Amino acid sequence: MEYEQIKYSLSNSYEIKLLTKNNAPLILSFLHDRFKQKHEIAIPESELETKLEDYLEFLRETEPEVYPRKPKEYLNQWIDDNFLRKTYKTDNDDPVFVLTPVTEKVISWLEDLEMDTFVGTESRFLQIFGLLKEIRDESTEDPELRIAQLTKDRDRIQQEIDRIEETGKVEHFNRIQIQERFDLVNQYARGLIGDFRAIEQKFRNLTEKITSTGLEAKAKKGSIVARVLDADAELKESNQGKSFYTFFQFLQSDRKQKELEELVGTVYSLEDLSFPDPKYESLRGIKSRLIREAQYIVQSNYRLAAKIRQMLDESNLEENRRVAELIVEIQSLALKINDNPPLEPDFLLLEGEPELNLFMDRPLHSLQKSPSPSLSIDLDLPEIDLEQDLNQIYNQVYVDETLLRDCIKQVLATRSEITLVELIELYPITKGLTEIVAYIAIAKQTNCSQSYVGKN
Repeated sequence: MEYEQIKYSLSNSYEIKLLTKNNAPLILSFLHDRFKQKHEIAIPESELETKLEDYLEFLRETEPEVYPRKPKEYLNQWIDDNFLRKTYKTDNDDPVFVLTPVTEKVISWLEDLEMDTFVGTESRFLQIFGLLKEIRDESTEDPELRIAQLTKDRDRIQQEIDRIEETGKVEHFNRIQIQERFDLVNQYARGLIGDFRAIEQKFRNLTEKITSTGLEAKAKKGSIVARVLDADAELKESNQGKSFYTFFQFLQSDRKQKELEELVGTVYSLEDLSFPDPKYESLRGIKSRLIREAQYIVQSNYRLAAKIRQMLDESNLEENRRVAELIVEIQSLALKINDNPPLEPDFLLLEGEPELNLFMDRPLHSLQKSPSPSLSIDLDLPEIDLEQDLNQIYNQVYVDETLLRDCIKQVLATRSEITLVELIELYPITKGLTEIVAYIAIAKQTNCSQSYVGKN
């Protein structure tokens, strides 16, 4: 870091501004209690304003002159300072407040600062060592090298199994090793929850970009779609977007959710982790919190898709109104000259020579002599099982609609809609035209038609 860069960051960083605010203790303590302690993502304005009023009265019991402003004024100021974000849900007129990435980062930093933990040098070094080994092993494209790595791991595991069978003893972590790794897991969990606000802000920035595009003068529907798709592709192809969607697919697995829940339950049952401090309890509900946070971000993406549809509908209505106006103008001009038509024979000129494409101008196909048919009838016909033959004809191509519905649901979990062409590219057709017809039937018969486009 250079001198000028540090100077600029100290003067313009929202995180520094939050920490240096005169009422920073009020902001951080109140928001931490309402959002982080209660595990809330979005809080209605009326509720947050009431809780802030109660909190201010509590603080004024010891310091009567402190914080003289009204709760609503503080909330509005925090919005202006980019410490809170005010938004609206589609099903409710009451606005809700959400923490911004700035506040999430500062609260996470203060939580780490207040944690009374020792520095687990061993666990941190082993994690660095393990990550470096994972990068090395998973980045190789040489089959022989990868086989050698897996063979080495297999031999190590087999040696440990043999040693346990011979001695009957298992090498395990001591209390200190368990403690430092548990602290490290809690630190990463808090950081992961805080990172969701930054990801959600990315979707919000994309929505604002769409809005600004739609407000441009004479913005065409095609240009809006092109810019939206480019921005959406840029977000999903970014490192942050790829990481989130990979994580979301992992989180959707019932098996992974159950495994995570079992892991947390097993860890908390250890005698060496019997903590009376409630700050160590946040990891118990990590599964439900991660699911709620991820779903909130996916809903933000759905709101983005809804914004796209709304803008395209508005653009289409505007074009239709303009076409109707032009038709009325043409009709008015025609009525004005109805009694006095133009005398010039060539009052309408077409540029260029006309191109004619008559049906009768097409040449006929040349006749080809067909070979003489030869018939041979074998009267000794074998016995025919009509029912079996009909079943074979009927069951020649069987399309399992359940599998097709699962394919659609998997795609719609990460996006609002998909065309049939895109769906076929992801899941290639294996049963021919019958499978395509089945996709179209599903789109018409189920609720998938709201997000699955069966045309194109």
